[in-house]
Amino acid sequence: MELIKENSPVALYHQLKSILAQKIMSNQWQAGDRLPTEHELCKQYGVSRITVRQALAELEREGLIKRRQGVGTFVSVPKIEQQLTSFYSFSEEFRKRGLKPRSAVERLAVIVPSPAISGALELPEEEKVYYLKRLRFADEVLMAIEETYLPAKLFPGLTKEVLDTTPLYDVMRNTYGIVAASAKESFGAVAIGEQDAALFGLPPGHPALDLERYTYAGDQCVEYTRGIVRGDKFRFEVRLK
Repeated sequence: MELIKENSPVALYHQLKSILAQKIMSNQWQAGDRLPTEHELCKQYGVSRITVRQALAELEREGLIKRRQGVGTFVSVPKIEQQLTSFYSFSEEFRKRGLKPRSAVERLAVIVPSPAISGALELPEEEKVYYLKRLRFADEVLMAIEETYLPAKLFPGLTKEVLDTTPLYDVMRNTYGIVAASAKESFGAVAIGEQDAALFGLPPGHPALDLERYTYAGDQCVEYTRGIVRGDKFRFEVRLK
């Protein structure tokens, strides 16, 4: 066990925070695991409760742990760092990081879209589209809420049952022969509103990212999505040359 060094120039709480963070980053403690209590940490590392609380506050601020009043302190789902240099799928990115993805389809309906949605999909006005609302989970933690619009003529017979069990892009490719090869995506900082905050289990005003995505097969736009992504769970990276 790594020990706290009383004579170190590094603050005690920072030493403890580094020790606990290493346990998380090395997967010694995994997402969902419960941490020892404050009393147990005090006894184990020979530090005061104030030191333990400062260390835990830093870890929570960095998104590594989540403290639940009256329940305990738990390892959080790690922050997803996504590079925006190539086409990606949330489900695949979650899997790459050892997380179990799940999409819950809240609604699937054929609708006559607004002129704005028709314009986004480059469709004649009043041509019907699928409206799809999905909740995107990683290890049962809600990460994103997405509202997606698809040209109905490209995906005849699309059902909620299929989308409940199969990623959208796999359905596009394997069932309809449509390969989503490129996308244009933009993000903006927003505060989560009351309705979405209730779904996330977060307080209204929590930081989030407002997502907008146009997905293409060749030159044809086959998907338009708007969504809210948890700002404390995602970091998007762009490499400039």
